[in-house]
Amino acid sequence: MNDDLRRSIFSRLKAFSNWRALAFLLLGSLLVCLILVASWAEDSRMTELRWVPRWLAAWADRDPNLRTAIPFVPLAFLLVLGSAGMGCKRPLRLALTVGGACLAISEFGQLFLPHRSADVKDLMWGGLGILLGAGIAWGCGKLNRAK
Repeated sequence: MNDDLRRSIFSRLKAFSNWRALAFLLLGSLLVCLILVASWAEDSRMTELRWVPRWLAAWADRDPNLRTAIPFVPLAFLLVLGSAGMGCKRPLRLALTVGGACLAISEFGQLFLPHRSADVKDLMWGGLGILLGAGIAWGCGKLNRAK
């Protein structure tokens, strides 16, 4: 294979990687918005949110603690992969910071809502979800680099 062809293929793969990373970051941004909407909804039961699939809402409502942790797992995962794909030098730090800020804002906002209450357990479970998602993404990155 000549050098021009090799450079062309590499540049196309890199461009695809940037688009994929951007898609991960956009999905993460959408997830932040959905987390905030769900956190500030009048009723904390997921079955009351029409845009959440019924099977997922019923499963999430069985355990309120897991309901808090679950959305932060994919959020941290998407943020780590997206920021690493865009060339961020510290994607884990970015994911932990943004995820933690989203968690803090969602709980802090509940202080001003008469029908909701902020809870330390929610902070702990959300933090666990962030750590789990970031850890999974970090592990996937390690496996990918080992190949």
